[in-house]
Amino acid sequence: MEGVELEMVPSAQHSDEDFCTAVLSQFSKSTNEHHLNICAAIGAMSQELIDQNQPLTHITYFGATCSSLDRLSSNSDPVGHLLDALLTILSLVIDRLSPAVLRTKYSYLSELLIRILGMKSVGVNGVLPGFKCTSLLLIVREKVEWADVSHLYGFLIGHVADDRPKVRKQLHTCLREILEYFQLAPALKPLLVPAGEAIKNVLERFLLIAGESNSTISEGPRAAQEVLYILDALQIWLPYMSSNYTTTILKYFKSLLELRYPIVTRRIDDGLNALCLHSAGEISAEALLELLCSLTTSFSPDDSSADSMTFTARLLDTEMKKVYLFNRLICVIKLTVVFNSLKDILASEHEEVSVAAVASFKSLIQSCIDESLIKQGVDQITINANETTRKTGPTVIEKVCATIESLLDYHYEPVWDMSFQIVSTLFDKLGKYSSFFLKETLKILADMQKLPDEDFALRKQLHECMGKALGAMGPETFLSLLPLNLEAQDLSESNLWLFPILKQYTVGAHLNFFTKSILPMIGEMKQKSAAHEREGKIHSARSVDGIVYSLWSLLPSFCNYPVDTAESFKGLKRALCTALQEEPEVRGLICSGLQILIQQNKRILEGNSPNTEIGASEERAIALYTADVTGLNMTILKSCAREFLSVLTGVYSESSKDTSGIVQSTIGELASISDKEVVTRFFGKTMEKLLKVTLEVGKSRNSKDSNSMQVDNSSDEGSLSIARAQLFDLAVSLLPGLDSREIDLLFSALTPAWKDVNGLIQKKSYRALSMLFPVLK
Repeated sequence: MEGVELEMVPSAQHSDEDFCTAVLSQFSKSTNEHHLNICAAIGAMSQELIDQNQPLTHITYFGATCSSLDRLSSNSDPVGHLLDALLTILSLVIDRLSPAVLRTKYSYLSELLIRILGMKSVGVNGVLPGFKCTSLLLIVREKVEWADVSHLYGFLIGHVADDRPKVRKQLHTCLREILEYFQLAPALKPLLVPAGEAIKNVLERFLLIAGESNSTISEGPRAAQEVLYILDALQIWLPYMSSNYTTTILKYFKSLLELRYPIVTRRIDDGLNALCLHSAGEISAEALLELLCSLTTSFSPDDSSADSMTFTARLLDTEMKKVYLFNRLICVIKLTVVFNSLKDILASEHEEVSVAAVASFKSLIQSCIDESLIKQGVDQITINANETTRKTGPTVIEKVCATIESLLDYHYEPVWDMSFQIVSTLFDKLGKYSSFFLKETLKILADMQKLPDEDFALRKQLHECMGKALGAMGPETFLSLLPLNLEAQDLSESNLWLFPILKQYTVGAHLNFFTKSILPMIGEMKQKSAAHEREGKIHSARSVDGIVYSLWSLLPSFCNYPVDTAESFKGLKRALCTALQEEPEVRGLICSGLQILIQQNKRILEGNSPNTEIGASEERAIALYTADVTGLNMTILKSCAREFLSVLTGVYSESSKDTSGIVQSTIGELASISDKEVVTRFFGKTMEKLLKVTLEVGKSRNSKDSNSMQVDNSSDEGSLSIARAQLFDLAVSLLPGLDSREIDLLFSALTPAWKDVNGLIQKKSYRALSMLFPVLK
């Protein structure tokens, strides 16, 4: 075995294993002809080594294999299946040798592999393991010059256009491993640049040959097919190449896109996607962006398949975000170009395509529209606000907003449901600055409301979109652009349809706006109702009363994380107290608002997050609730609690079944934040009344028992029992603010009621005790 005498360095993993036995156990049970040839070859080799009294080590098997291959390569007509078997055996045994062993015979092995793999009689079954051996030789080198490996590397890459798919696939894998190893191993990193140059040269050579031919890609001649093969390979190799040659190849991609061949475009799409997902090095943002812009013009929705457009939409998303990370400035300048391309994709009406386009729109809006871009637009609009003629052109953000607004044109009617999602995302992103850029968008949405139901089935989605606009702008700005118009003589001309949207989506509003704007509307509507009453227009009066209720129904929404509780709540307090006393029909709404205010501030002070997923407008509102802000809010609410407790305990007995529960729970919320002496005072008064009523009930029953001929006084007793039950409710409502002594007193008062002959009292006492037991010590 001349030329293969190697140092005896056994592999740690396989040192005690007989190589022949291992190979036979792997292949002997197979009926595959190639596997049978492997078994025959290794068996013969093992027997020869035994006959020669050679030790059956990995080194001797390696030497025997190389010698056999060397001998066969000198034959004029070597047996192909034997070469394939020996190459497979070589790949198995070489994997068991240490890198030091392989490095000592690199020159010999590389020359042998190049010679053997270049023989026509070697089949796919031999080429695949041969490539594995070649790649292993390349990555075990240490501190070598490119000249030392260029011949073997060049031989390997020369098979990139091999007609056999399995061979090309194995080459892709092997070269990827080589490039990745060059990239990670410090000693071999200098090889990455010339390795990339070699790939670039192959691409240039194939492009040159294809360009000189008179054929076209679609006709599939050899030259054009080779270009497709190298593009397939670049999908695998591009993320592991040096940045210089990655940039060069991206420029070639740009030129290829101009050919507008779908088969080429798809491969470039795949290569870009792999580059953005897996590249560990830097990518030229300029080259990548130029390529993306070419990509946006290289396809036509009419000519592209649904799969192709879906892929393009996703690619634009991932790669524009990568460009943004590398170079924000050049990215935002081209946002409009990308969004216009996504518009065309969205209009295709293929569901999968539209979903991908919407996802890309949303993702890019969130990732690439930043505060700086928004501020630039706001500044320009503000500067030009008083100018009759604008001196500067539209900013990037204005162009982007105009592009997205155009999704509401009738041309996009089939995908309006998708358009609403995109517009909603833009409102969310712009927040309070939406009023600078999307005034016309809001008006277009309002005009859609006028479409008849038979022509418009997306009213729910429209209202959700307008809700996003409301949450972004706030009700003050929203209603200034789209007023309720309640002063109209004909109510059909008013925008009453806004009430459900205002109720559901108002968050982070100003309580002062409710006091200064909504309450005056309520007053005007009440006057209008009274006028209709005087004129005998009862139906009109009731309609206006409904508007009054709708206006009051906005209060809980205005209490949803308002931004000015500390400054404005006291200004609203008097109106709320008056309404609680004089307008029982809105009592539940006011109580709901009070509870929301107290609970949200308490929750933030306690460090508890909302239990449900929240939107962008809620996040912005909650972000303003710092510890200092929340503390000031609670101070104001606490200072107003006594007056509200006075009003609510006073009106509780008058409340209907529908509102008594929320009045009672609101008393509990107020008690939980009130000063201790305030709660004690109300509790004392309530217990005094309870004692008085209890005594009166006892007198009434005693009087009835002593004089059976007396006029039945059951009605008096019934009203006293109701009053007693209500006082039980009131006393228990104050529980969050009671101390242990007061809780014991309440328990003592409730205990006799368990056995009361009146079923209502029994029921109330059991309910009160069920609330009391958890706090009893």
